[in-house]
Amino acid sequence: GGERRMVLEMLEQLEKGIQVQKEQQEKLVEYWLGQHEKMKSELSSLLSMANAAADVESIGVEELQGRFQQYIDFLEEHEQVEDTMLFPLVKTLFPASAQAVDSVLDPQRHKGVDALHARVGRQLQQLHDRHRAGEEMVQDSDEMRNVVESLERLNDYMVGHIRYEEEVAMPWLGAARPDNSQPLATT
Repeated sequence: GGERRMVLEMLEQLEKGIQVQKEQQEKLVEYWLGQHEKMKSELSSLLSMANAAADVESIGVEELQGRFQQYIDFLEEHEQVEDTMLFPLVKTLFPASAQAVDSVLDPQRHKGVDALHARVGRQLQQLHDRHRAGEEMVQDSDEMRNVVESLERLNDYMVGHIRYEEEVAMPWLGAARPDNSQPLATT
């Protein structure tokens, strides 16, 4: 009897451990997806700000620049979490995912988006410097349209990038999500 009881206790502990792991995994997934939503909404508000600025004479370049910097800081922190914690976790939990996950982590894929970020930053900095120097504002709305155009490209790229990340990771992580385990509708 003693051995059987020990085995049952071990199984019980394992069950509990698995349950805790699933709960933590779900929380991590929700947090990650939430950050993606935040990033998309931040980009779209940057776009609206830039669009509004292109239509008016006085432009809140400082404000736009500040918001863009906040977005960049947020993004860097987010990618740190993904690259050092989330994606390695997926690979550990699901070794079969390694190839797909490595394709997400491919530094080449980050280069394109880094270039777009740098471009927006540069354009905003130029506008900012000109404002500081008190130069003519005539060209501002044209330049602001360039910023809008760059932000639009960045937005499209990031939305695609996020979708790709989710398409790769969610089939693995999705198993942990309660809404996937709903029974089929009975007719």
